[in-house]
Amino acid sequence: MTLIPRVITGVAVLAGVFGAGCAVSQTETSSGAPLARQIVQSSNCGLTAPGHLHLKSRAEVDRLEALPGRSLPLAPLREIRFDNEHVILAALGQKPTGGYSVTLAGSVIEDDVLELQLRIQEPEPGTMVTQALTTPCAAIAVTASGWNDIRITPVENNR
Repeated sequence: MTLIPRVITGVAVLAGVFGAGCAVSQTETSSGAPLARQIVQSSNCGLTAPGHLHLKSRAEVDRLEALPGRSLPLAPLREIRFDNEHVILAALGQKPTGGYSVTLAGSVIEDDVLELQLRIQEPEPGTMVTQALTTPCAAIAVTASGWNDIRITPVENNR
């Protein structure tokens, strides 16, 4: 009879140990606000390489003024309270035509990594599009705390 309670206790202890190693996932801040929200997007942000920029201050936003070919409005980015939020510029890089865009689909913090899930729209083959170089991007306000690294993940296209 004493063997059964010991086995149950042992299994419970092991479950607790293994459970402690599982990833902790967060989808909103402690106040209930979203971890990320899209502020604005542009077909010409001026960033010719794909990737992202992490802007932690209004001064870093001001440096974007010098980007050639930029039509991304900076006023909404300057309104961010940088003690609570930062700005991530997610850029697709230079594209040969119009018809490309990027939008925020979701966000999660897992194991101190902020993951931004982005929906990337590309023109359908054979679709009429503007014949001009574009540099599509999205400006996303993200919580300033609770994470140490960022990962950008594309989600399935709408094709």
